[in-house]
Amino acid sequence: MTRRLSWLLLPLLLLFLLWRWYAGTLAVPNLRLDNGAAYSPTPCWFGIPAGRLVECGMVTTRESGQGGRHRLPVVIVRNSRLRNDPSPVIFIQGGPGGASGLDPITISWWFADIERYDLGRDFVLYDQRGTGLAEPALRCPEVLSGIERDLQLVLDLRGENRRYLDYLRACRDRLLAGGYRLDDYSTALNSDDLADIINLVQPGPWTLFGASYGTRIALETERRYPQLVSNLVLESVYPHDKDGFLSWPMVLGRAVERVLENRGRPDLKPRLVQLMEEYDREPVRVEAVRNKGEPIEPVITGSRLYMTLFAATYSSDMAESIVPLIEELSAGESAGERLAELVSFAVELELDESFSEPVFQAISCREDLVGGYAAYRALAEEYAGDNLILRDMLLLQSPAAACSIWKSGRVSASFRERVVTEKPVLLLAGELDAVTPVEWAAEMHGYLPASRLVIVPAGGHGVSMTDSCTMVIARAFLEEPHASLPSSCKGDG
Repeated sequence: MTRRLSWLLLPLLLLFLLWRWYAGTLAVPNLRLDNGAAYSPTPCWFGIPAGRLVECGMVTTRESGQGGRHRLPVVIVRNSRLRNDPSPVIFIQGGPGGASGLDPITISWWFADIERYDLGRDFVLYDQRGTGLAEPALRCPEVLSGIERDLQLVLDLRGENRRYLDYLRACRDRLLAGGYRLDDYSTALNSDDLADIINLVQPGPWTLFGASYGTRIALETERRYPQLVSNLVLESVYPHDKDGFLSWPMVLGRAVERVLENRGRPDLKPRLVQLMEEYDREPVRVEAVRNKGEPIEPVITGSRLYMTLFAATYSSDMAESIVPLIEELSAGESAGERLAELVSFAVELELDESFSEPVFQAISCREDLVGGYAAYRALAEEYAGDNLILRDMLLLQSPAAACSIWKSGRVSASFRERVVTEKPVLLLAGELDAVTPVEWAAEMHGYLPASRLVIVPAGGHGVSMTDSCTMVIARAFLEEPHASLPSSCKGDG
């Protein structure tokens, strides 16, 4: 009986060994491109969920014109254990300077989302040069620690900005003294890196899924490497013809106003101006809590009250509290739980340790029209209106001041030309997104012939993170890019 059972199990064992061998051939091997970019498989640095086939590796970038090389972590989440996907989806993070969340804690959220939404494709994640787990990863701890201290002090706008610029200058000086090249970061170089990842992992065409600034990298890759792009999913679009510097007065000036109008409470705008003036005269200390449970006691001035509300517009959940908070503060409830919750949220955004300030400054100062200060000033006065504190925020804390420190070169005028393609494009936009307004997506929809625009009512910045209906639509788009899709998303964030 035992011998007979062994003969019965032998074919199963052979099949298992054959399957293990075949599955092993899925893994991306050591590869090197003619331009010098290379891929090296590495053990994953995080736990892998049961039943998932995940590969990890490091891409060494080609040598740039500035002489730099970078090592970028890559995570490949296979959709099938039997074959590689001929057209994976790659997620391109925003910022500039945002990390993709490949650390052991955040990657678990990715696995949950990939399982939940099941886009039916291999899904690839990576960190851009200078960000996240890339090598080198550039950070400004001087800026973060300085801002954390200053938030707990009573400072006027001029003094607060002067201290921030001192921290930024100290960070830049330290990086330069350490031999880091601060001119080795740009959208074009990010596009080169993305193209090399595709050619190393699975020669294209792929689906490029860009978020915020990541949409600009996706569009630049479509312009420079169209053969590597099958279609695009662009969330919170940041088109080449929209300038981060000249759009800042509109972004900051309209952020809270959009929410008030959407909630049918534009009458609260003058009251907000009054509240900002009151908080400037008599600042209030608020007991807040960091995500790690650490207490912090920011002092809320008029400008910091406004920035707290501005931060809330990033999230549809947080934005729900803007109108009630203004009503509470108007009733004299100056230190309520709602204010503490929004302040905690704003502080966490401001002190995000995963964000690369050097990469943000290097790319923004290189690619924005920071020389057009006269136009900027006119826009600042237009969007601030009778809100004098907001006007001073825009003028005294202009991004041009940071760029006067963070000199990183300029791009040619041709960089700002629109990228136009006839490939299928899915545009996802939040109705209340202040950072990349829905109008930008609507305008892009008008000049991309095969695009579909999906708007999330009351959605903020980064709707795929808060509204799962967007991913249901994205799955339908990937299955049949030319099929009809809804023009709006019910919103469930």
